[in-house]
Amino acid sequence: DLHSFPTRRSSDLHIASGVAALRAGAIGDYSLAMVGDNGVNEGLIAVSGSFTDELVNSETFPTRIEYDRRTIDTRNATLTGIFRSIHRARRSAELAADRWSTIMPDSATRIAEMLTFAGFTYNAIGEYYCSGVPFSDLNRDGSVTYGVPETTTQIFDRAIARFDAALVAVPTYAPALIGRARALLNEGRFAEAGTGLAGVTTAFTFNTTHTSSIANNGRQQNGVFRFTVSFERFSMANADGGNGINFRTANDPRIPWRRTPATDVGFDNATPQFDQGKYAAETTPVAIANGIEARLIEAEAALQASDFTTWLNTLNALRANAALVPAAPAGFPTFPALTPLADPGTPTARQDLHFRERVFWLYLTGHRLGDLRRLVRQYGRDPQAVYPGGGGALYVVDGNPKGGTFGNDFVLPVSFDETNNPNFTGCLSTAP
Repeated sequence: DLHSFPTRRSSDLHIASGVAALRAGAIGDYSLAMVGDNGVNEGLIAVSGSFTDELVNSETFPTRIEYDRRTIDTRNATLTGIFRSIHRARRSAELAADRWSTIMPDSATRIAEMLTFAGFTYNAIGEYYCSGVPFSDLNRDGSVTYGVPETTTQIFDRAIARFDAALVAVPTYAPALIGRARALLNEGRFAEAGTGLAGVTTAFTFNTTHTSSIANNGRQQNGVFRFTVSFERFSMANADGGNGINFRTANDPRIPWRRTPATDVGFDNATPQFDQGKYAAETTPVAIANGIEARLIEAEAALQASDFTTWLNTLNALRANAALVPAAPAGFPTFPALTPLADPGTPTARQDLHFRERVFWLYLTGHRLGDLRRLVRQYGRDPQAVYPGGGGALYVVDGNPKGGTFGNDFVLPVSFDETNNPNFTGCLSTAP
C-alpha cells in the first residue's frame, strides 16, 4: 500500500513546492548512492566494479582494497557509508512517492518516477548485498519499526512491487518496465522478464545527470569519473585475478581507455593507471536503465527458450547500430567498429558470449556483480571460476603485487551498524 509509507511531520512536505524538493532530494540521494561524488562517497558502481572484474584498486585506502580483494570486514567504513546511502535513497524515494500521491495525485508521471527510483534501490540491494538485509522504517511519531532480515528473493519482490505500482500510475513508463524486467531476470523468471519490453525503444535512456558544480562537496559531479580519472583511485581492469574479462586488450569501442602518460601510475605511485573513457568528464550522465538493457533481457529470454536465432539476431542488431556506440572522447584511441557475432554452438559457449556482450554494453553501470551472482545461481557456474582471483590467487594488480591473496567474498556484507537492529544478527547467507 503506497500510503503505508511513513512521512515526516513538516508542513513544508504538504505543499507542492515541498514535494518538488523531496523529488529532487530523492534523485540526488539515488545518484550519490550509485554514482558517488567528488571524492567523498565512492558509490556502488565504483566499489562493485572493483569487487568484480571491471576495475582494480590503484591506491592505498585499506577499506577500498578490501573490496578489490573480496575480503570485506563488516566494520569497513566505506561499506558503512554506502550501505547508509542506498537505504537513504530508498526512503527518500518512498517518501517522495507518498507525498506526490497525497498532495498531487494527478501527477501520475512523478508518482511513477519516484516509485521507480524506490524499485531500483531495492533491486540494487538485492544484487549487491547478502541474503538477509532488513528494512526498517521511521514512523510518524519518531519511533523506528525495525525490519527483519529478508531473503534475496524477498528483496527482489519488493523491487517488483514498486515497479508494478509505478506501472499502475503510468502503464507505459519505460524506466519501470526495464526495472521490473531486471528484477524478474534476477529471480530467474526469464520469460516474464522478456515480455512487455517491446514498447521500449532501443534508443531510450534514463540517466542520472551531473554538473561540474562543487557545491555540497561536489555531490552533483559524476563520481565514477572523479574516482577513476581525476583521482586515479581505481584503474580499468584487464583479466583481473587471472580470470576476469579482458576489458583493455579487447579494444572494444564500447569502453574506450587510455594510459596517459604511458608510464602513468595510480594514487599508490605503483599500480599502472588505465583510465576508462566511458565517463570522460564530471558532467557525463550514467544510464540507470536504457533500451540496450531491454534488448539484452529479451535476448536472454530467447536464449533460455532455446530460440537461438532470435537471441543472436538481437545481439547483432545492437552491434550493428552504430548510434549506440559513442565516439571515443578526445585524446582516447579509436577502436575498430563492432562486427557480427557467430553462434558458438554449445550451451556454455552461448552463455559466455551472452554475458560478455552484457559486460561490454553495461560496463560500469552497476550490473556486473548481479551478473556474476546469476552465473552461479542460475547457470550453475563454479563461483571460483566466475569471480576474479577465485581459488586464492595471489593479489596482484597489473603486475604489481599488493600482498596476500584474493578472498572468498561473493556478496557485500551488511554493515556492522545494522546490529543496532535487535532483529539482525548477521547475513542469512553469503552465497551468490
